[in-house]
Amino acid sequence: MPAYLMEEMVLEGQREVKELFEFVKDNAETMDAYSIEKTIFSRIMAIGLAAMKGYFAEKGTGDIGDVLQLEDGTTLKKEKRLLEKNYFSVFGKLAVPRACYRSNCIDGVMPLDAQAGLPERSYSYLLQEWMDVLSIRDSFLEGSVTLGKLLGCGLSASRFEVVGRESAGSYDEFYKNKEAPIPESEGEIHTIGFDGKGVPVIKSEAAKIQSRLGKGEKRQKTKEAIVGVSYSIDPKVRTPEEVAENLVYPENARAKREAAKKKGVKSPPQTRAKNPRRIASLKRSKEEVMKEIITDAKKRTPHSKRPLVAVMDGALSLWTLLTSLLEGMNWVGILDIIHVTEYLWKVGNALYGENTDEGKKWVYDHLLAIVQGRVGRVIGGLKQVLNKRKLKKSQHKALQDAISYFENHRQWMRYDDYLAAGYPIGSGVVESTCGHTVKSRMEGTGRRWSIKGAESILLLRSVYTSNDWDTYWHAHRKLEQKRLYDSRVLQALRCSDDYFVKKAA
Repeated sequence: MPAYLMEEMVLEGQREVKELFEFVKDNAETMDAYSIEKTIFSRIMAIGLAAMKGYFAEKGTGDIGDVLQLEDGTTLKKEKRLLEKNYFSVFGKLAVPRACYRSNCIDGVMPLDAQAGLPERSYSYLLQEWMDVLSIRDSFLEGSVTLGKLLGCGLSASRFEVVGRESAGSYDEFYKNKEAPIPESEGEIHTIGFDGKGVPVIKSEAAKIQSRLGKGEKRQKTKEAIVGVSYSIDPKVRTPEEVAENLVYPENARAKREAAKKKGVKSPPQTRAKNPRRIASLKRSKEEVMKEIITDAKKRTPHSKRPLVAVMDGALSLWTLLTSLLEGMNWVGILDIIHVTEYLWKVGNALYGENTDEGKKWVYDHLLAIVQGRVGRVIGGLKQVLNKRKLKKSQHKALQDAISYFENHRQWMRYDDYLAAGYPIGSGVVESTCGHTVKSRMEGTGRRWSIKGAESILLLRSVYTSNDWDTYWHAHRKLEQKRLYDSRVLQALRCSDDYFVKKAA
């Protein structure tokens, strides 16, 4: 095909603009706003496509002479004909004419690819990014329908999955080189947390998880994704009474805040997680995820003497592994207070019935004792009830479960110290990460995942929910360009090593 000419593309664009306004003028009286707006949008897309052709006209075909001399002395000769590359932009599809240099022993080299920073695939980087943004929020099919509706392009759902897998390939390199947030943007306390969330997998993957079933066992349909968070937060000192009332009598706590507000008393500002780093992975081990989050925490507190705070639920396997990985470090482990409260509710409901005043008061009294630092007394009282009262089977189980839970986690239940220091005592950040990073995308009617497919989406969602999307995509393009057009090619094309850095700036 012949090369584009800027003059022709300018005329094409001007013609499109003129026809657009003539259309509006001629049809304003007879057409409603919806129809006019829809047509305007499609015509603007045509103007954008003409502008893209104008870009390639101005960029040229990559012709750098009759021969291309490689660093190793190999000489490539320019072919007479121009080779086309299909380029799917957000404005539509166009063919890009490129000069090609070739020898008998080396595949063709197209200088324009490096000069214009073209992606390996025919989809433009902007189109790929939009595909990924849709993929991490909705199903691949829904993403395909949405993009088709907006841009009028026919991209199959399978292409969204392929592009997503490739985009996730820069994850490790990005976070390895990512700079820590500036100290002024951080809170005084650094917190980490970990949890697990099941992801529904396809039958072939489920068979690998549990290849042999025992008698009465059902085939496992999910694989656990390991979730980790790293964030900083400002201290918030609270009293045990405030915590217990908020958790057991939230309506009373709310009424007190409203009354204080009417009297002009300002409520203390809410503490929020600052610079949260989230990761969810199906392929990485618990240890790998923990090490990645711990590395992030160390990077963000390199010279800090304050302890690292870890808030988690009661999964003893996670606590054991975390303890071994943090050996020698100054850290504080905190058992999530919500899970503690849930165990107390199970006992209170078993002893006094559901939603009774007696049961609620029992839960409040025992929770208050726990957050006041009297965990041992609470355990002792539960054991007395267990041994001295005649109990139903359900009551006995609720008491025994609570006793075991508190005894196993007692070392992470020094809530009086935590509250006085202003530490967080709830694992809400990691719990919410399980929800909006994993559950909201991975679960849904008919959704079943391969391990590879799920992993790429989880990593991209980790980037997105860590508020790193824009910087990630900038880094991803640079890494892709480096992979596609290394220093040898740049030198042969007479480009400096920082060519792509300059272009991306």
